[in-house]
Amino acid sequence: MIDPRDGIDKQEAEEVNTAAKAYGRYGALGVQMVVFLVVGVWGGLWLDGKTGWKFPLFTLLGVFLGLGGGIWCLFKETKRKQ
Repeated sequence: MIDPRDGIDKQEAEEVNTAAKAYGRYGALGVQMVVFLVVGVWGGLWLDGKTGWKFPLFTLLGVFLGLGGGIWCLFKETKRKQ
């Protein structure tokens, strides 16, 4: 139904608002996953630099911990009610 005061169809506005919320929600989830990975890799590189080892053990651990944190956020977000 069109409101004569503003010319906006309320149902259409609600559909657009719902889609925008979903894009924002999952966009933020993607940013969180990237941040987890970047922090894990950066921390691993820093620790590998401190130890001086040739094998990048802490970098690999940081990658896996970052992936684990990102997946944990993904599961947590998908279990959350809309």
